[in-house]
Amino acid sequence: MKYINKDDLITIIQERLMSESVAMPEVTNIEENTILDDIELKTIDLVISYISGTYNCDLIFAELPIRNGVLVQIIASIVVYRSVKRNAARKVPEDYVELYKEAIKFLERIQSGAMALVDCPKLTTEEGGSISPVWGNNTNKDFFI
Repeated sequence: MKYINKDDLITIIQERLMSESVAMPEVTNIEENTILDDIELKTIDLVISYISGTYNCDLIFAELPIRNGVLVQIIASIVVYRSVKRNAARKVPEDYVELYKEAIKFLERIQSGAMALVDCPKLTTEEGGSISPVWGNNTNKDFFI
């Protein structure tokens, strides 16, 4: 796993339930499970799509990642939800659905600037200045062109 680890997942879901959700007959150790790796990579891509306009994702998700508690919580919640959801025979418990919705709300708040990621590097210009997000408003109250 690239950004989160087994302990991050176990804080949200019991190890036995996680192992059953991503069961691979030849793999008994949760840390060797390629399904979890794939789900985590897709979740990281989702997170990057939300925060890349403000934060330097290349540094945050580098070989030695910059771990942030909020990002760990977001990624772990989404990974648990998607892991449980992949089992079509089992209904996803409401707790995990709520965790997933909360994680997406956190990402939206980070994207809008209402919530910040502490100790995560922001995008900078070549001179080292901060980059302000592109913002615009094309509201036309009178509906005239």
